[in-house]
Amino acid sequence: MSEIIEAAAPEAAPSAPTIWAQPKKAFAMPSAAEYMAAMHTGGDTWVRVNRAFKENLLEKSSAYEFALAQDLTTDTAGLLEQRLLGPVIQDLNFMRPTVTALGVSAMPATPSKTFTRTKISQHTSVSTQTEGSAVSSTKMTLSANTVTKSTQAGGVFISQQDIDFTAIPALQTIINDLTGEYMIRTDDVCSDALVTAATASGSTWTFDQDDPSSLVDALYDAAREMAEDTNYFPTHIYCAPNVWEKLGRQLDADKRPIFGYVGANNNIVTNGLGGSTGLNYNSMNPLGLEVVVSNNFASGTMIVAHTPKGSPTSAFSFYEDIRGIMSNEDAELLGRNVTFYGYIATFANIPVCIQAITTA
Repeated sequence: MSEIIEAAAPEAAPSAPTIWAQPKKAFAMPSAAEYMAAMHTGGDTWVRVNRAFKENLLEKSSAYEFALAQDLTTDTAGLLEQRLLGPVIQDLNFMRPTVTALGVSAMPATPSKTFTRTKISQHTSVSTQTEGSAVSSTKMTLSANTVTKSTQAGGVFISQQDIDFTAIPALQTIINDLTGEYMIRTDDVCSDALVTAATASGSTWTFDQDDPSSLVDALYDAAREMAEDTNYFPTHIYCAPNVWEKLGRQLDADKRPIFGYVGANNNIVTNGLGGSTGLNYNSMNPLGLEVVVSNNFASGTMIVAHTPKGSPTSAFSFYEDIRGIMSNEDAELLGRNVTFYGYIATFANIPVCIQAITTA
């Protein structure tokens, strides 16, 4: 028996399944920790997490978009570190121009508020003697001049907390300031005493920027007054800042400064100021006199004097005994009292050698 076996037809290949569009998987808003971890990891992880963060923001946005709340430094003051840059800015130049020019004499160590300065009030005499006649005879008389000491002092109470808690030490800063203020005060007292001791020269300097004749006349007139009585000549000009300004602005007919400038080798030439030492109180020496400028002198003050520093022939003396710092603890107020003090005195040795010039 023959069997006819028919070959089975091959099965059709299965068709690819239909894949319907699926909604994009929504990732939850990453937490702050996840966000920071992804940022640290970087790469694809950071890209996916950052995208999820932005998509969540967009999904949750409303029709009204509001600006994100701002955290500024004013809102995080507690996190800001304070750094103080020292030293403390010093807006005063602690200097003593008048005292420095005069020089400081040691205060006599007398256990009293005063001391005596001896001065010749009448000299002896010498004249031509005629043979057989008496020689000239004049007795010397000496005057005992009382000089009174004054106390210059300043103090302040500093709490212990201010000492302990300040980044730039408050105690040392305050002591430095007290010392500087003592310098300014003593120069003020000395300057006032010098003005009081001055003799009026009777001459006036009427400022004319292009004509120095009035100034030159006044300076020589004051010098003559000294020389006629003492044979001494001026060494210094003591003046207020506005007088110093006029001295520097005094020109000749060709608009050149009439006084040589220190550092310019006294060359009074065009552009000669280029070699000067700058705009400061000792930048010029009119007629060879040292200029001493102090803002402790009243406006318009101008004094010509014979005051060689440290010389016994100086017309004016300044005595000083700096005692320095005195302090004590205050247990009740929990702090410290600090004082800086010193003793000073002034004396006009030769008033005629301190000539005041009127300025106009």
